[in-house]
Amino acid sequence: MTKTKRTRKTKTMRNLALTAALLLILALLLAFDAINGDPLSQQWAIHRAIRYAEKLYPGQTFHWDERTAADGQFFNYMVYVQSDQSRDTNFAVQTRFWLLTDDEIRGMELEPTHTFYVDHRWNTCYRLGNEAAQQAAAYLTVQAPELNFASVYGAKGNTVEIDLCYTEQDGMTPANYVDDLPLDAAFDKALLQKVPSRLCAQVLCDGKPTEADMQTVLHTLKQVLESNDMPITYYDITLVPTDDYADHSAFMADVLESGLTSADTIA
Repeated sequence: MTKTKRTRKTKTMRNLALTAALLLILALLLAFDAINGDPLSQQWAIHRAIRYAEKLYPGQTFHWDERTAADGQFFNYMVYVQSDQSRDTNFAVQTRFWLLTDDEIRGMELEPTHTFYVDHRWNTCYRLGNEAAQQAAAYLTVQAPELNFASVYGAKGNTVEIDLCYTEQDGMTPANYVDDLPLDAAFDKALLQKVPSRLCAQVLCDGKPTEADMQTVLHTLKQVLESNDMPITYYDITLVPTDDYADHSAFMADVLESGLTSADTIA
């Protein structure tokens, strides 16, 4: 083999080794990116999500919710966008492989997130239910001080929960009451005359609660709320004993649940 041929072969081997090394580095970078994401891709996904939302809702501008942007695992970035003009207009948008952007999120195959949360009023329903619960709690605190509520609902530990648009057959179905749930409207007690509702609460009791205790609590709740123009369709109440229990199963045996109870059946 001549010196020229040996030189060419050496250069070829070096080029192949360099190419292999670069490909390995690229593969490692892609693998790392697939697991951890990267800030540039995230910013690109945020940009695309905002543009996507503004096309869906012309005339509105959007920003992204910094608390809930996903990290880009497997080249999938999910960004929650919020309208600057409408507090109820917020939903999730995903960008896959930098170019594919939509809001048809896995696990929600029935409809896109903007349809579900905004157009079908889930955001509005949740918000108004929370406002209704806060107003109901204010009445109960003053007018039924004998009831000791546990603070267990929502991130802020509300004492009662009110689910609007609730029926025994279908659960919460705000899409059936879109006309009664205008976007961004403040809670009005008249809404409870238009849509069915469920109130949930846990009431703490000294000693083992009895069925008589349950009927007293249900009667008090209904009386206070209806006297303040807040008729509730269903009540779902749990009486929780506050005594010390060494055995969890014994404690659970003493917890008393009303189950879903129609207001029409409460004396």
